[in-house]
Amino acid sequence: MFEALFSERGLSLDRLKVLIEVRDAGSIAQAVPGDPVRQSQYSRQLRELSEFFGCEVAQRRGKLLKLTAQGERLAELTREHLRSLEDFRAECKEQSVAFTLGAGDSLIQWLVIPRLGKVIDEFPGTHFATTNLRTNEIVQQLTECRLDFGIIRKNAMAPGLKSVSLGVVSYVALVPEALAKPKTKLSLRHALESLPLATQTADGQFTSSLREIAKTLEVAVSPALACQSFPQTMAALRSGRFWAIVPEIAVRELPNGAVHRLSDPLLQSLDREAMLAWNPRVIRVRPNAAKIATRLEDLLAI
Repeated sequence: MFEALFSERGLSLDRLKVLIEVRDAGSIAQAVPGDPVRQSQYSRQLRELSEFFGCEVAQRRGKLLKLTAQGERLAELTREHLRSLEDFRAECKEQSVAFTLGAGDSLIQWLVIPRLGKVIDEFPGTHFATTNLRTNEIVQQLTECRLDFGIIRKNAMAPGLKSVSLGVVSYVALVPEALAKPKTKLSLRHALESLPLATQTADGQFTSSLREIAKTLEVAVSPALACQSFPQTMAALRSGRFWAIVPEIAVRELPNGAVHRLSDPLLQSLDREAMLAWNPRVIRVRPNAAKIATRLEDLLAI
């Protein structure tokens, strides 16, 4: 059995590991930057894989040596099988098995981390690593099986992935007590016109939707403070110097009476359905992955 794989030299776990490293980095130069000796070694190992399989797994593009389409496919197959071997080894040695979960920073802080402990309690010998990523990065890494689970917007789902809904992430406009002038009627339009806004600018969809709201109200969006994440926006809000629009799940961090909530039906246009997503190949090759997916669906419901 498998005589064809063992009748010739050139196939080894070390060479396959190099293939995955180059795949993840993008090229040999990026996998081992500034180390010409190891770059030469990696190039030789990829050439040996090419000779073994009878196809080019890498080719030079300009100054960089990158994987071919066949090399990409081989890297995906290799990652799947090495992950299975790694899990089997951990099981035999009674070591913990690691699962990765990617999401935006706000969901990791306010949704995932507070509830993930229950999953760990139910699956002894399992631990998690969370990764703060943009939606497109999560989708890509799920597709490549570099992530086990991810939380993404429903409209970002990609072919080949499986998902379940966790519910709708809604947003609320909050003005700190220090900015709420007595006898002044607070409204979303008044806040956009007259109060210093701290807002998340790294999320393109959120920013675009906010500008559409401002256009409807016939005002301009002119942030006093541009933030890279919603947790940063919350820090600005807590300072009392800025108002902000933040996810509803973040409000529990604020003390009672510290802020005024602005009601406006236009804020509903910011709503987005959050999906727990995974690659079916992960469920197939990783022990307990299907059961963990089911518990994550239950425990991370919004």
